[in-house]
Amino acid sequence: MPITISYDLQAHRPKDWNYIRSMLERFGWQRIGGTVFRYDGRVGKDANKLEEDWLNDVVPAMMFFRSYLIRHAIALKYFTLDTNSVARIDTSDHLAVLGTHPLDASALRLCSPTNSTSSEASLCAFVETAVGAIP
Repeated sequence: MPITISYDLQAHRPKDWNYIRSMLERFGWQRIGGTVFRYDGRVGKDANKLEEDWLNDVVPAMMFFRSYLIRHAIALKYFTLDTNSVARIDTSDHLAVLGTHPLDASALRLCSPTNSTSSEASLCAFVETAVGAIP
């Protein structure tokens, strides 16, 4: 099933737009207009069928997108991820904000797990490292 994202950046620079577009295309996303991208998957075991690769195409692309915004202090005015359900951020009306902007590690709201094998510090370090790796 195709996955579609659309977004609008506040006060962005053309180089940011181009960089994000290039990154998404490298992960197999196709630009279908402006800042709307569609991921149909890649050829899988059956050469006639596209298969979604969430762990290698979708998740890394979204993590990179998120990290790029944080690293360059780019405000996200609108974001939609549409699959079988929809995730949405819309800040176009400051009185009716929908969703939450990407947060840096210090502001993440982590949940308590059933076991504490993964530490909060390690997860926060991962998020910060991802942000720090953005050019």
